[in-house]
Amino acid sequence: MIALLLFWFAFSPAPLMQVQPARSHQEQLQSGKNGTVALPASISDNAVAEKIRAKFNQRYYQKSSGGGKEKARFTDRLARFYEARKYQPVWTKLVMVTQLIQAVEESSDDGLNPADYHLAEIRRYYRDSLVNSNKKACYDILLSDAFLTLAAHLRYGKVDPESLDPNWNITNNQKRRVFEQKLQHAIVSEHVGAVLAEFRPKDLKYEQLKRGLARYRIIASGGGWPLLENGVAMKVGVRDGRIPKLRQRLKVSGDIGLASADTSTVYGEEIAGAVRRFQQRNALDADGVVGINTLRTLNIPVERRIEQIRLNLERYRWFLSDLEPACVIVNIAGFNLQYIENNQPRWSTRVIVGLPVRETPVFKADMQYIIFNPQWVIPPTILAKDALPALHKSTSYLKQKKLRIIDRNGSVVNPASVNWSASSPTNFPYLLQQTSGDQGALGRIKFVLPNRHIVYLHDTPTKDLFEKSSRAFSSGCIRVENPVDLAELVLRDSVRWSASKIRAIIHKEKTKTVFLEKPMPVFILYLTVEPKGEALHFMPDLYNRDDIVLKALDKPSPQFKMENCGF
Repeated sequence: MIALLLFWFAFSPAPLMQVQPARSHQEQLQSGKNGTVALPASISDNAVAEKIRAKFNQRYYQKSSGGGKEKARFTDRLARFYEARKYQPVWTKLVMVTQLIQAVEESSDDGLNPADYHLAEIRRYYRDSLVNSNKKACYDILLSDAFLTLAAHLRYGKVDPESLDPNWNITNNQKRRVFEQKLQHAIVSEHVGAVLAEFRPKDLKYEQLKRGLARYRIIASGGGWPLLENGVAMKVGVRDGRIPKLRQRLKVSGDIGLASADTSTVYGEEIAGAVRRFQQRNALDADGVVGINTLRTLNIPVERRIEQIRLNLERYRWFLSDLEPACVIVNIAGFNLQYIENNQPRWSTRVIVGLPVRETPVFKADMQYIIFNPQWVIPPTILAKDALPALHKSTSYLKQKKLRIIDRNGSVVNPASVNWSASSPTNFPYLLQQTSGDQGALGRIKFVLPNRHIVYLHDTPTKDLFEKSSRAFSSGCIRVENPVDLAELVLRDSVRWSASKIRAIIHKEKTKTVFLEKPMPVFILYLTVEPKGEALHFMPDLYNRDDIVLKALDKPSPQFKMENCGF
């Protein structure tokens, strides 16, 4: 009884809600052993089970306020959950409800909204639930909905990525069926808190993002960081009245040491180094100069950074449970590629991705083979937007790009025999093929992962572009800075396919196709915040996708409500 009253005091909102007198509460409850709540004799579990069954079978449709009928918010997952347990009530023990409330409150740490999981309603559970079997049934469904919804959101994310991007194909339905079985087991074993903790992603970067979210919320609660006025560029040797405020700004975000005692208005080496660190974390050219772009980025409010962290935690939940122990991950927004082995990052390199007008799509595919000294066939998009318009003006484009015309039989066609003025993407019967070599568009290596987007990874002759902080220059495919190293890793045979042997094949200048012994999963993702150690790196929202995710994440979650039960 004492434990129950302590629970009541802990979770009842104050001062808006008055604590009920102990005598009245005793009239409603009889405390059982091990936290079991003993219902009055007139309200048995079977009676509640019948009410729950009726909710799903008879009240599946209910009258709307307009007099018509609308579907009650009983999800298929919730219906399967109760059907599997023959509609018996779940939340009969105080310890289970306490664990659920704690998990719901902690969901804020993951960037989720506890209100999506009925936090206010489930805190009222023991005050209101024991009036009759009908209300008891409603509360049981309410708590189950909170449990199932939170578990699914922690495991797979709140927002369905396919609803935002039809290219998304990473969802593993087989794993989701196993997930529902684990939920049932959690209820049987009464380990609600433990199983919800298990469903939270176990990934170092995810944990670093969560810690970053907590830090940035503390900054926000302290008033954020100071904003800097516009002015001339600040660089080493310049005297500027904004420099003390700049120093404070960099202290708050952790880019300069808190112990720094410098208060001068001169832009020195210490502050230049701090600015370079800030620029590196924000995908800016790290020149140590506070120009227009750096000033604009410094003045992004901390509240916006918190939103970015939250929406990227959501993106991580979309794919983390489906990652393979060995795979390749490309982050479009971060312009980088990682090779993962035994679930750990082993190697990374810089990449070049699609222009904003020719976005690299987000998807998963299996790398199946590698082509050394590849010959490039111009894909349909580039043919329509670049090649044919250029050829309408002059056939010198063929010589400039080292292209030859190939017919359906594989024969080379004389350019003079083609009616270029009448050629269009829909009636062009040829292929435009570029010979292999260091100046070819694909460089010396092509990584083939068959997909409907005709997107692949490849070498490039334009190595200088990797030095740019923002690297969106391609027509959609992904250019890799160190392709020989990547080939050695994915071929996974250090004897037959060492870096030296790969280079020897390349130097022969003959086209050679090598199939991987086991296909390598490739995840092409879009993440605008990445942790590196405990520092968070913010990427430009290259394709303007962040606000779409944030809006969906902040939208109230469709869920069962007490009104669906007639209350």
